[in-house]
Amino acid sequence: MVQVAFRGRYEYSLDAKGRLSIPAKFREIIVREYNSELVITTALDGYLDCYPLAIWTEVEAKIYALPTSRREVRQFKRHYITGAVECTLDKQGRVLLPPTLRNWAGLNREDGNNVVIAGQINKLELWSKERWDFETDIIKSSAESIAGVLAELDINI
Repeated sequence: MVQVAFRGRYEYSLDAKGRLSIPAKFREIIVREYNSELVITTALDGYLDCYPLAIWTEVEAKIYALPTSRREVRQFKRHYITGAVECTLDKQGRVLLPPTLRNWAGLNREDGNNVVIAGQINKLELWSKERWDFETDIIKSSAESIAGVLAELDINI
């Protein structure tokens, strides 16, 4: 059930209390379709995944069903599920990012709190600007390899 259409990228700043304003385009979807309820968790690459609660429930069910016989699966479950925090947009369209999540994603006051909010169809990714720029540099240098993998998957863009 992929109905959500989080597309685009925005740069925002955290306020002094660690709140992040969600862009109006995304906020409208979250409020209208998902009753302002979100789950934010620690993604593997040092950023945060932000799901509407209803979609998170589906993701969580898939994670729960994964076999725990492999150590990597147990480690992933431990990391991703224990990092999850339920949040609600406030009336100004902000979400409070707890210190543990801010620390994981490198979102601290010293770097100006710049956050890249990237739409990923069914979720948002929350990146520190510094890490986003580094990731973008990696993508640029790996473009040919990425195009090859996409071609193998029959995706021609």
